[in-house]
Amino acid sequence: MNQLINFFWTILGFAAVVAYWVSAGLSALFYLFLIASIIPAILPQKVADHLQLSSNTKFYERFGIRFIRKFVQHGDFANRLERRNDPQYRVMRQSAIPASYLKTVMMYERYHLMCFIFFLLTSVIAVIKGYYLQFLLITISNIFYNFYPMLLQQYNRVRILKINRVK
Repeated sequence: MNQLINFFWTILGFAAVVAYWVSAGLSALFYLFLIASIIPAILPQKVADHLQLSSNTKFYERFGIRFIRKFVQHGDFANRLERRNDPQYRVMRQSAIPASYLKTVMMYERYHLMCFIFFLLTSVIAVIKGYYLQFLLITISNIFYNFYPMLLQQYNRVRILKINRVK
């Protein structure tokens, strides 16, 4: 179920960006934007840690993160379905796993940051070239496919660190 949710959101999230680049053609800008968006993947973790917006879960909850969490991979809805098949199912089953799960959360956050940068650059070039509808669709995709997931991962990170005192 989790992979199906992931697949659904990825297809929906990338649709506007792929449509733009297919119609515009893969120019040098495409490759430049791709390279620029990879930068977060090579940043040291200490630099990436500074991108954490807050260490307070209430901050993220004000953005509606608890609602968003219902519909994502390993979210409330998916976990509920998994528990129907396996009542023992937990994302983190034992105390040794939080440190490992924290690394997964940070990896997801970096992925969405890379996509956020690429989508943002793509939306800027779309608006500059006068493709206003594509700009709007890419921006909406960027908010729901990248911005909210980055906030969700930061929220998860705060929760993991508070609950398990992992650093």
